[in-house]
Amino acid sequence: MAGESTLLFQHLPATWLVPGLLILAMAAAFWGWRRYGPAPGGPVTGRIARGARATALALIVLALGGPALRSTWNEDGPTRIVVAVDTSASMAVADVAGAPRAAVLPALAKALAERIPAAQATVTWQAIGGHGPLDPGSLPQPTADGSALADDLDQVVAQTRAERLIVVTDGRVTHGTSLAALGQQWRGRDLPLHLLAVGGTTTVPELAIDGVEFNREAALGEREPLVVRLAHRGLPPGPITVRIEIPGAPPVQKVLMPGTAADPALLATDTAELEVVFPRAGSVTAIITATAGTRTVRESVTANVRERKLTILLLEQRPRYEVRYLREALRRDPTITLHAYLADGRWRRWGGEGPDRLPLAPADLAVYDAILLGDLGPEAFRAADLAALDAAVRRGGAGLLVIPGESGSTASIAGSPAGALLPAELPEAATLSRGYLDGTPRRFHPTPAAPRLGVLESSGQSWDGLPFLIGAGPVTALRPGAEVLAEDQDRRPLIITRAYGAGRTVLVMADDFWRWRRGVADTWLNRIHAPLLRFAAAGHRADRRAWRLGVNPRRAAAGEPVTLDLAPSDEDQSLPERAVLRLTRPGAAEILVPLVKDGGAFRARVPAPTTGTWAVTVAAGLESDAAAPADLVVTPPQAERRDLRADREALVALATATNGHLADSVADLLANLPPDLRRTTLRERTESLWDGWWFLLAATLLFGLDWALRRWNRMP
Repeated sequence: MAGESTLLFQHLPATWLVPGLLILAMAAAFWGWRRYGPAPGGPVTGRIARGARATALALIVLALGGPALRSTWNEDGPTRIVVAVDTSASMAVADVAGAPRAAVLPALAKALAERIPAAQATVTWQAIGGHGPLDPGSLPQPTADGSALADDLDQVVAQTRAERLIVVTDGRVTHGTSLAALGQQWRGRDLPLHLLAVGGTTTVPELAIDGVEFNREAALGEREPLVVRLAHRGLPPGPITVRIEIPGAPPVQKVLMPGTAADPALLATDTAELEVVFPRAGSVTAIITATAGTRTVRESVTANVRERKLTILLLEQRPRYEVRYLREALRRDPTITLHAYLADGRWRRWGGEGPDRLPLAPADLAVYDAILLGDLGPEAFRAADLAALDAAVRRGGAGLLVIPGESGSTASIAGSPAGALLPAELPEAATLSRGYLDGTPRRFHPTPAAPRLGVLESSGQSWDGLPFLIGAGPVTALRPGAEVLAEDQDRRPLIITRAYGAGRTVLVMADDFWRWRRGVADTWLNRIHAPLLRFAAAGHRADRRAWRLGVNPRRAAAGEPVTLDLAPSDEDQSLPERAVLRLTRPGAAEILVPLVKDGGAFRARVPAPTTGTWAVTVAAGLESDAAAPADLVVTPPQAERRDLRADREALVALATATNGHLADSVADLLANLPPDLRRTTLRERTESLWDGWWFLLAATLLFGLDWALRRWNRMP
């Protein structure tokens, strides 16, 4: 332990004051030699007494400067190494290699134990993010959503007083100081830095079923729509296959071709719209599978299936061919109940089924799933009847199938209270009538919208092989939101549909499909009109409870805001004083959410609770079954998981700014450690010279010698 010692004055803030102190000491010595008291007798004893006196005074003056002896030397000792481990959410996610990024810790701990002798360094493991000491033998639990990696790392260094720092991280920072800014703060600091980068730069593929929309009260043997919403990220190019399996029914599947995202780290969504048929009554579970490459996810949904006939009200002027044959076909369908009425002269029942009177009161119309309106004008109805028809579709969700005829009477409906029901604008009655009577041959061609909506299926037969339709009513313009389901060879619409409130209307502009009966009886009437009626009646056959409960979004990360809505199905329905929702999940305490009135509904915005699937039901203010239950799927925190790529660019910036080393493996990190990790420390010790015992002894002896010589020579 070699070193050196220097004399200094502790009470002098600058070295230029030392000459002044020496001059003052010399002045005190001169004053003691010449001026302080009478000189003792004798040349020798006088000089000795004066010398002792002058020396004592000079020593006192020098003592005012605080003379001290400072010794400095170098000392070798073990280095304090801190291994700081990133414990954010991305470190716990399985990377492209299949293992969590934090899985490198046991191998790193073993390698450091073998490489570093105890005499050279002490190794301390610390979790970044406020978790304190860390056991490298077990994978750390992820911290809360997000990563303030730079700020947390700076705090770890300040708390542990590290002399050499090893950081294990993927570089993901979601908020706070960036790693590049941290490098600028640490620039010039005597802190050797080693970064072990983990994680790849490829986005981890993800695929999830984000939600399933279907009729929980499904009808037996009928086609039920089922919508599967998918969320995916970073999938390899290729299709996504959605498959639905129901016991006793053939599987149904749809292949989606997702587009290529500009940023593969961003979450993309796709929707698969399918139709299923439940072959048996009771509680039936459907298994939904989504497959993309080698990645497969599954979800099951359960429907309460029961036999339910489609109830139809047919209203016609007279028994023309089209409606007469259609009536007989619908009556022979065992899944349909038909009540028919004619307005020829006066309203009368057409057949033996249905009420004796015309059922057009609001309560009567609520029974029917769909209304088939023939070649009738508004003159056949009372104003209250037309208003009831409008309300049955718009509010009640009933379907309306309109089949105009050669009289052109339907054109007059446009100016009546029920005019908004039609999905298209029609010309005046005379022009409409001429379209049916002109005899123009028309081919029937379904548009791409028809198979998408599940109607107008030919069961493999060619539409061009069917007889021509003779004449068809013209359309002036489509209303907003209308879709053409079929057209002729000149692209003129033949079948048009549009959603209207809770229901749907379908306008059929040809009235001689009965010509297609030759040799096949009701086959084509059942393939065209029966599916159109079921399609139009979907709103009425769905869950028509008095209240609608909504969760938006249905899938959210823990802590993200979720909006809960409770709205009446009828906009004219009065609101109760209060409403409370209940959130339940197995193994968790229930959560009660009071709602506040917002216009004509109740609403609340709350943070998503803990991870899991929560059932949302009505708890107070309404009957518990007033609204169909809803689901809230809560996923783990997503802020950091939205982009799982390791941020190598940020790690390079930190290493460059601090003259540190960026390693891609444990072996690379160990190879960059110096052979001898002991840290050389400059030690320093300052010993004061003026407040020790020797100073008091020297001053006492000098003044005592002066006093003794004076007394010896009998001087005062």
